[in-house]
Amino acid sequence: MSPDAAGWDFSALEVTGRMPVTNRGEGLLELTLEPLGEDYWLRPGETFTVTSYGDYGPGHPFEVQYWPDSVSVWCTSWFGTVSDDEGNQLSSGHQRPDGAYPRW
Repeated sequence: MSPDAAGWDFSALEVTGRMPVTNRGEGLLELTLEPLGEDYWLRPGETFTVTSYGDYGPGHPFEVQYWPDSVSVWCTSWFGTVSDDEGNQLSSGHQRPDGAYPRW
């Protein structure tokens, strides 16, 4: 595995979990990857995969929180990534709609 867009080379870290997230709704669904607050937006019917890398200690590699229009996934390991159905790693802000986060 080569370094990602941010320059991280996580090829030495073990994959410790994979979890698909599918939007079964009729509108956009926000997927937030924590603890960094990275946002990814799923269209109806799309599935993204969250992958956990490195040791996560006791418990599970993921914690999930649901809201009506969003899902937050906490990777309890070293870090996580989000990819599409074809295995392409996505960047934070993927498919973010205009005006999703108004300026303060």
